[in-house]
Amino acid sequence: MGLLIIRLIVFLNGQISETTNHHIALTMLSNYQAIHQLSIGEVAKLCDVSKSTISKFARTLGFDDYLDLKDNAAFVENRFNNPLNYISNIITLMEEDGYDHYFDSILKDINYFKENIDLSTIDRFAKAIYGHKQVVALGAVFSQSAALDFQLKLAYNGKFITTFQNDLAQDAFLRDATEETLIIVFTNSGDYLTKQQIRTGTPKKNSFSQTKAKVIVLSANPEVLTLPFVSDAIIFPHQTNYQTHAVMFQIITDLIIARYRYLNKGSE
Repeated sequence: MGLLIIRLIVFLNGQISETTNHHIALTMLSNYQAIHQLSIGEVAKLCDVSKSTISKFARTLGFDDYLDLKDNAAFVENRFNNPLNYISNIITLMEEDGYDHYFDSILKDINYFKENIDLSTIDRFAKAIYGHKQVVALGAVFSQSAALDFQLKLAYNGKFITTFQNDLAQDAFLRDATEETLIIVFTNSGDYLTKQQIRTGTPKKNSFSQTKAKVIVLSANPEVLTLPFVSDAIIFPHQTNYQTHAVMFQIITDLIIARYRYLNKGSE
């Protein structure tokens, strides 16, 4: 999934429908397959606005100009040769192997985690959340969905944390975060910690290595524990080719919140 489509979706989710920018974003998404071939004038005509308005909108999304936006518009599945992408890893395998194999793979990962779970890591995560006033949950694309879900689950239990869907807002926060901040990262592969996953060429990411905040991670990749800026991690190794992290994140966060609830009740 490309950078432009993600920024457009995130932008739309935070806008009311009567604005000009909402109209531009919706028009671009409705005509997304053609954007990478259209000039700024053609897009302006499509949106029924001026070229200067399109240029301003591109900067609003965090691009240098319309050409930068256009460069990030081409949607090619697995354009970065990532075998773990959603279509190749989940949908294509489901089509090839059938639904039963998909269900069996999920159950296999759940059972493995159940049998090998280190409850002390769950306890440490809950205590870290309980002990920090400022807590932020971060991830990219589907992992960001887990961060949003975690935010709502904790709110139900009286703990209010922050998350950012916008990738630029995430980087800006990491730069300014202090030692008093706890950052919980959701990343199946671990690449989110070191790479700009949704940017062309997946350039190196330095924001985590430079942040002052405490960083703890939920990941299927045990190598995240070797990163010097990672303080702790809950690891859930996959037992099949399916990347079941969307399901595993839900289970693990439920366990963390159950323990947090216990700690919070004990302080009352």
